[in-house]
Amino acid sequence: MLTKDDQWEDLYVFAKEMADHNKSYSEIEKQLSQKTDDTLVIAEIISQIKKVHYAVNRKNGLTKIGFGCLFLVIGFLITCINFHSNQSFTIVMYSSSSAGLLLILWGLYDIIG
Repeated sequence: MLTKDDQWEDLYVFAKEMADHNKSYSEIEKQLSQKTDDTLVIAEIISQIKKVHYAVNRKNGLTKIGFGCLFLVIGFLITCINFHSNQSFTIVMYSSSSAGLLLILWGLYDIIG
């Protein structure tokens, strides 16, 4: 016999698999409503899936922002070293700055959605 916690866990796993296959939240809610009549459980599962989804996106975005900042700092240091040694620094300056800014913007896109 399934307890309420077991039913919640089964429904959550089902909804999580659908979310991993990029189904919309309304579609997931519709599928869950076919399996159970408890609207509170459905709302709780949808909110939990959204929290997990946003947490994963936030983590990925912050990682990309961190690497972008790292590119900018390394590019700045190499540019300063090349400037003081009277060597050409335009390639390093523009390529590392562009890569760093693109990574930062991509990370912000992941965080904001």
